[in-house]
Formats: sequence, C-alpha cells, structure tokens
Amino acid sequence: MKIQSEIMFCPNCGEKLETPNQKFCANCGSTIQTTLAPEIYQSPQPPVVKTPTPPPVSAVPVYDVKPIKSKGTGPYSRKSLTFALIWPGFFIPGFYVGFLFMIFRSFSYSPYMPRNPGLWIIPFALHLVSLIFSIVSKVNSSKARKYEAENGIQKAGSIISVFGIVLNVIFLVIVPVMMGISIASLPFYDPYF
Repeated sequence: MKIQSEIMFCPNCGEKLETPNQKFCANCGSTIQTTLAPEIYQSPQPPVVKTPTPPPVSAVPVYDVKPIKSKGTGPYSRKSLTFALIWPGFFIPGFYVGFLFMIFRSFSYSPYMPRNPGLWIIPFALHLVSLIFSIVSKVNSSKARKYEAENGIQKAGSIISVFGIVLNVIFLVIVPVMMGISIASLPFYDPYF
C-alpha cells in the first residue's frame, strides 16, 4: 500500500491544491488528510463552481412626493389676502356696536335707550362672521404655503388672519359676558308705569 499523496482538490470546497503534500486548504482552511489507499488511479473531483453572491441591495426610503410649487403669487395667496382684508369689515362694526351698547348701558339710564339684551346678538354675529373669514384666510394661506412659492401676499394674509382669529375669539367670549351683565342689570319694574 502506498500513501496517497496526489490529492489534487480540497475535499471540502473543491479548490485545487497547490502542492501534493499540502496540509491545509488555502481557500477554506480545512485540513487535508493523507490516507492509505491502494494504488488505484482516482480521477480528480471536478471543482465546485461557486456562484458569485450579489452585492447587498441598498434600500432607498420612499418619501411622500412633494407637489411642484408654482412660481409667483397663485390663487391661494390672493384668496388668503382677500379674506384677511374682509374680516376687519365685520370686526370693526361689531366692536363699535358692542362698545356703544356697553357705554350707554353703563352711563345712561335714558328711557329711550333700548334695554333689550337681545341686541347683543348683533355684535356677536358680526364677530362670528369675522372669525369665519379669518379662518378661511388662514386655510388659504396654508394651501398657498404648500402649493405655491413663498411670496409676500401669502405671508401678509397669514399674519392678518392670525390676528383676526385671536381678536375675534376674545370678543366672542366678551360679548356673551356683556349680554349676561345686561340681562342681570334689567330692572324688575317699569319706572314709567
């Protein structure tokens, strides 16, 4: 019996060995054992073909598509400024009427001054309409910021609408309080009766 020293390929990975008496595979590092074998010619094993591994796929996160903003002032900017300029047209008369009711109710006991607390609905309704115009202006300003390029008209509409919302909410709280005071101060008797 003869020691088989003509191993040509690694039994683990199939890589071709460089020297006949090699103890370790240069490719996979496994030990190569020499065994006693009869003098039988063995054909070399074909090498194992390794398929190349594809490179790792890099994941690209997908974000929401941003709309393309139009240049210049668009319709939302113009609507925002228009509604922002309309709300003071309701706020100022509401403030004036409420102020007159408050002043004349406090300092005048004239029998000719209307003593109907229901008249407070007039400034309340004017402030409510003014608040609606302010909110519509702010909504259009937000749409303009999203769909249109930044411009001064959109910014002005946004700032004016915020003032309108704040002022109208304050007066929508004050007017019912004044109405309650007006109801509480009604005389329970008629001095001219």
